[in-house]
Amino acid sequence: NTNFVVGEYDCSALTLYVYYKSNKAILDVTSRAQSLNGEYVPREKLSRGDLMFFTNVSRKDKVGIERIGHVGIYFGNNYILHTASDHAVIEPISSLRWSYYITARRIV
Repeated sequence: NTNFVVGEYDCSALTLYVYYKSNKAILDVTSRAQSLNGEYVPREKLSRGDLMFFTNVSRKDKVGIERIGHVGIYFGNNYILHTASDHAVIEPISSLRWSYYITARRIV
C-alpha cells in the first residue's frame, strides 16, 4: 500500500479496523485495552476471528495487561492475521510467537 505511514497503522489499529468493517464492533484503541474486550477464550478453544494477544521482548517482564505488546486475529489452522513491521500479513503462528502467547478474546 503506497499510502502506508509507518507508526500510524499498528496491530491494534488493524484489529480495530477489521472488526468495525466486518461487524460494526467497536474495540478499544490499544492492544492492552483490547485484551479486556469481548469474552475470554481458552487456547484450546480458539476459533477463526478470535483476537490473540502476545507479549514481546520489551514487555515480557511486565505484569498484567502491561505484558501485552501485540494483537492479531486467529484465522484457524495455526494461522494469524496481524501486522509485521510495515504491512499486514496472514502467516503461520511460529513457535516463538506461541511462546509469547498470553490470552485470547472472542468479540463476535
